[in-house]
Parts: sequence; structure tokens; C-alpha cells
Amino acid sequence: MLVLLISDDDLIFILSLQLGCNFLFQNQRGDGLKTRVSFLTLLTLFYILSAGPVTAADQPVYLFSSEDKNAPVDSEDVVIPVGNEDSVSREPDLRPAGFKEYMYDTTIWYGVQWAGRLWYVRDKNQKIFDASFSKWWHNLKSKPVWDDGDDFAVNWVLHPFFGMLSYQFYRARGHSFWASALGSVIQSTLFEYAIEGTVIEPSGVDLVVTPALGVPLGWTMEKLSEWLIEQDSKAAQAAAYVANPMRLFVKNRNIGILNPVSGSFEFHGPFTISTSKERAIELGYPLFFEPPLPLGRVGIDFEIINLKKDLGGELILYPIRLEFPSESKLWGVYLDIPYGGVNNVKEGDVKVRDGFELGNLVVGVKRVAFESENAAVTGGVEVLFPTAFTDSQDRLKQVIKYRRDFPDYLFRAVTASPYISFGLWRGALSMQGSVGSDFIFNAKNFEGDDFEFRIGYQAAVAVNVPMPASPVVYFEFDGFTITTDDTSDKTDLFITPGIRFGKKYSPGFAVQFPVEGPTTDVSDVDFILDFQLRF
Repeated sequence: MLVLLISDDDLIFILSLQLGCNFLFQNQRGDGLKTRVSFLTLLTLFYILSAGPVTAADQPVYLFSSEDKNAPVDSEDVVIPVGNEDSVSREPDLRPAGFKEYMYDTTIWYGVQWAGRLWYVRDKNQKIFDASFSKWWHNLKSKPVWDDGDDFAVNWVLHPFFGMLSYQFYRARGHSFWASALGSVIQSTLFEYAIEGTVIEPSGVDLVVTPALGVPLGWTMEKLSEWLIEQDSKAAQAAAYVANPMRLFVKNRNIGILNPVSGSFEFHGPFTISTSKERAIELGYPLFFEPPLPLGRVGIDFEIINLKKDLGGELILYPIRLEFPSESKLWGVYLDIPYGGVNNVKEGDVKVRDGFELGNLVVGVKRVAFESENAAVTGGVEVLFPTAFTDSQDRLKQVIKYRRDFPDYLFRAVTASPYISFGLWRGALSMQGSVGSDFIFNAKNFEGDDFEFRIGYQAAVAVNVPMPASPVVYFEFDGFTITTDDTSDKTDLFITPGIRFGKKYSPGFAVQFPVEGPTTDVSDVDFILDFQLRF
């Protein structure tokens, strides 16, 4: 193991050099004095707020090892503590993480930053894909700019928040305070030069503020989270996960996800399949309605909807889904986070600006009402919250023309959707169906009315092929009737053949065709790729 010993003064100097070498002495926009004062102020604040965990001034700081000289050095060993192991906060003490683990974790978080940027950024063509090596090289050589054009909330709230998350990730993976602080600096630098820097010049304020405020904030929230988790209060323990979100994704240095329903930590251990889980996995193929058996899964869809020639290019949708079953597997909760937009789409003769918008967050719960050896019936309800709060570029206006799931993308709308689903199976064959309704409030951005009512009815049949990779071949039917539609053509029908593979890791592919209704005037075909992690 590599153990790096440095003094406090040396470490402060290294962090200072990393944070300010590009813009401490000059700034290409003439804001040199402001840059120096802001940098030194933030650095002083960073030093004062983070002074708590530092060892005595005459003691070395162990950057990639434990501060305990008697600690074991084999990072593969685990020591289980003696005491009450049922305590809420009791976790095994792992041996100190070394430099190899540090670089591995740095790579992981760099990938997380890329994934988050690819998913969230609205104007991907300009901010991600409009890149070239010559542009990137120019940005690498450029001096950071202080006035980056972002507003106060982005520079002084969001960037410190992401700096906090970086720090907390390193801490959760077993690294020391200073190694985690350095990790926040590294990740901020990587973001500015090796992610955002592929298309725009690096921002000086982001380079400074992200770690300089993020690390003290992360340390404060870490300590607050440790205190909250020890309290004899469910509300306080829940708040501990808000203060330190890494508790949801890292436990005992294992990366996974906390199931808030059962309290178990998923993905880090062996994939065990009980009888009920096996059946839920076999029935987990419908794309656009809820199967009757709860299934633990995290997944993302990627849809490319080819439009008619008069509309131009494509609609692109990529919702994320998280479903958490109870320990009994009789009920579960789930979240759908819709995200979608347009590429080369026209509104009449005017081209809509390419890009994407967040849809309405879907929160659902379902409960098995009846289950036998070959059948199940489940009741559930979904609530769609108005997180699609803007459509300034008329992107969502185009998306809802594909009316299959228009409440998901109807901005400012609130929807309540009760439903009943059922499943029948025998051997390799299965059939599922669902009937539900959508009560859509504040729906005036659809066709001017404040309220819309829709009925949905779906069915799917499948065969589980007994061969390696466990393929499931299925055929899905989806129908929707908007009874309050002011037009005479109220019903849309879709058919979707598809195939899905695997059990724990499950990729799938499907093609959807609108066969009747207004959607047939909009689109010819929808190509769907999706991937699920089951637990």
C-alpha cells in the first residue's frame, strides 16, 4: 500500500496550487483583483471550516491510509466489531483504502459525472455533442474565465452541492478526510477540463467554489448525518439520508442502492432467486403497463420515435425507472422519471429547437390482492407530480403528440391514475393485462381544458424460451381513449413486439407501431432499447 505523509502546511499548499494555478495571478477578462480576493476568501473559509478533522499541527496527515498507526494494512480484510450489530448505524470497520482504491473510485465518480451530464443536460447538441479535438485542445490551453454566464444558483448552490457529493462519495468508500477533499478538487477539475471542457472553456468560479464550499458542506452534512442516524426517530433517520445521500448508494464500501421499502441494500451480494422473485422476473416484460407482481429493478429506456415527413425528425424519450418490492413481495413502490425531447422536428414551417425537458415525476404503489399457483391480481395507483413545469421551447408540446403517455409530458399537469392488473401463467407461457384511468388536472396545455379523463387498457402475451440468456419473446397491445377529447378521434391503439434477455442484467429491444388514432398521423414506428438491473 502506498502511504503518503505530508504536513498540514504542505497539503494546504497543494490544494491552493490545484485550485488557483490557472487564474490566481491573472484572468483573461480583466477581473484579476476580484479573482484573487474571491479565491483567497474561499480558501480561508475552506481551511477554517474543515479544521475540525485535522490532526495536531505537528502530526503528519495520512492521505491514503488510516490515521491509526495500529490499523491493519491489508485492504482486502474485513474486521467485524464486537457489540450490538443490530444497531441502526453499526457497520463493519473496513481496513483503510489505499491509492489503488482511490484511483478506482476516482474513475467511478468521473463516469458518474458523465452519466449525469448525458442524462440531464437539455441542449445536448450544443453542450455535449458539438465537440472536437481541436476545440477541446483550445479549451485546455485557455485560461479559466470568471464570468461563465451561469446564474447565482448554478455557481453558488449547485456546484457546491456537487462538490459535497464528490467528497461524501470518497468518504463512503473509506478514504480519509483529506483524500476525500482532494477528490472533490480532482473531480471539479476533471469536470471543467475533461467533461464540460470538451465544448466550452473552463470556469474559474466553478473550479474554486465547487470544492472550496463543497468540502466544508460535505463534512458538515456527514457529521449531521451520523448524528441523525443514531436518533430514536424514523424522521431523523430518514433525514440522515438527505444530509448524506451516499448512504443510499454506498454501504460498507459496496456500491448499490438502498431499498427504502424493505431496508435491504441491493446489488452488492449474490443474486439469489426465490420462487416469488423468479415468477416476478418472468413477468417483468411489459413496457407500458404494470405487471401484477412487484419486482425490484432499476432501469432506463431509450426510445427513438420516427415522425412523419411533414414533422421532420424524431422524438427521443429516455425515462428512468426504480421499483422497490417489500420483503414479503406482496407490495411495492416505484418511481418513473420521464425525460424526453425533439431532434430536427418542425412545427409547421418553423424548426423546434433541438433538446430535452424533464417530464412529470411518477410515484406509484401496488399491492397484490390475490395470488395463486398460476394467477395474480393487483391493485395500484400512480400520482404524477408537475415537475414538467416549463415548455419554453415547445418541445413537450411536440412530445405529447405521441399520445401513448401524454400525461407524463403534459407540463404543469397533475394526474391520479388508479388501475388493476392481472397475470396468468402456465409453464413457459404467460399473459398479463391492465385496466386503469387517468384523472388529469390543470390539463389546459393539452387542448385548452382544465381537466381531461383517459381510460387505458393493455394486454401482453409471452413465452419464456428455455435456453441460455433466458430470452422472453412477447407481444404487447396498448389502447387509450381520452373521453374528454374535443375531437371525434378519441382512441389510440399500439402494438409492440419485443424480446428481453437475462435475469439480473436484462437488456431488451422492442418496436412499437401506432395502428389507429391521432398518433398514426404523427409517427410510423418507435424503436425501444432498455436495460434493467434486477434485485
